Amino acid sequence: MTWRETLPFPLWDVSNGEWCPRPPSEKQRAAAALLVEEADRRAKRLGMSRRAFLRTAAGTATAYMVLNTVHGLEQTGDAAPLPVTPEQCDDPAAARSLFETDYFVMDVQLHHVDLERFNNPMLAFLRFLEGSLPPEERLQHLSQLNMVKEVFVDSETAVGVISGVPNGVPLPVETMARTRDLVNELAGSPRALSQAMCDPRRAPGSETSIDSLEHQVRDLGARALKCYTGSGDWWLDDEDVAYPMLEEASRLGLRLINVHKGLPGLLPGMAELYVQSRDLPKVSRDWPRLTFVAYHSGYFQNESTITEFLNVVRSIRRRRNVYAEIGSAFALAFLGGPTAAAHFIGSLLQVLGPERIVWGTDSIWWGSPQWQIEAFKALTIPPSMQEQFGYPPLTERAKRQILGLNAARLYRIRVRETRCAIEADKLNALRTSLGGPEATRSHLVYGPRTRRDFLRLLSREAAA
Repeated sequence: MTWRETLPFPLWDVSNGEWCPRPPSEKQRAAAALLVEEADRRAKRLGMSRRAFLRTAAGTATAYMVLNTVHGLEQTGDAAPLPVTPEQCDDPAAARSLFETDYFVMDVQLHHVDLERFNNPMLAFLRFLEGSLPPEERLQHLSQLNMVKEVFVDSETAVGVISGVPNGVPLPVETMARTRDLVNELAGSPRALSQAMCDPRRAPGSETSIDSLEHQVRDLGARALKCYTGSGDWWLDDEDVAYPMLEEASRLGLRLINVHKGLPGLLPGMAELYVQSRDLPKVSRDWPRLTFVAYHSGYFQNESTITEFLNVVRSIRRRRNVYAEIGSAFALAFLGGPTAAAHFIGSLLQVLGPERIVWGTDSIWWGSPQWQIEAFKALTIPPSMQEQFGYPPLTERAKRQILGLNAARLYRIRVRETRCAIEADKLNALRTSLGGPEATRSHLVYGPRTRRDFLRLLSREAAA
């Protein structure tokens, strides 16, 4: 295992397989080198190994300090989006104060791979996973059980929504429902939901065609609809293509329409165009009883911006049924530096308000979502940025809304309902029966981290 795999969080892009990761910037490389140096020094003082230190709250605080340093920011005071003190970097007990606030967390974007669908032909490309393991064990990293461990055992996530892609690869709708049921069975309480997937251009009888929605809702219990305009040449406001899908969703009682916006893949020209948000004004006006959630907040990683999405939303006079989901977008903004993360959240707050931003992480690809939860807990929008850019403050109330209360309202989840933890030993027993590894805490990430790995993943998905 390399030092990169033991960091409190990844320091540069991890793709979910829908977009190509960027190479690390000079500042990201500098942050990685400085973090190793600072962690070594503190670990030695505490009589710990570097790996053990980086797994503590002080290790995370040290990583925040390093980000501040590399980006030329103050460590403490009103000017720091990630305020940390020297004591928090040196003392694991003191560092816990950064994360001790208890929030209800609901993650609306969770993924894994169906190993029966992605079997032996996938093994060759998995070299970007933990290299010391045999290929068969690497594949287990992307499995249903590992997602359950990383999200529902190793993070503060109370409720999660299982999501897929419109072609059913690598996670078919039937598997999504089985994963939801497994989580709830292991927990003995409701902790997972699943979505319906639809590509309105697919021929009738296909797994994710419009006529499949009745089965997905009535039989599989889907609670929302997920679609991808970027998977082809159509828009959400296309009355001939998209409106029949919305009509069927409405007939079946679905009121929540989640659509991928931003993070284009590699389809030449077409994908980058059709993941823009220009279709939101008309469709949100024509379907006022539906709620439209832009997954990834229209984030374009090549520009590190959500400007197009924000401009479109500003143009909508009545925007109460338009929301932003921040899966992968928040992670990418955060890895661009504390100020970039503050700008990202601040601009969303400014345009949508805290009540229309929804928490999602795109895990399992980013590993356990806990590092993203902790980063969001620690983040502030300094008064200087509020004054200069007109951003609202990121208050504790706003954090509660974004981390879970907004999604709970959309999915009609009772926040105060009793939810039981999934015991690690129960998960271990299930893993053992299936031949999987022990359920121990990891700081791994699982998505492609280079263009080469991303292209391998695309070629395997196309062949599946």
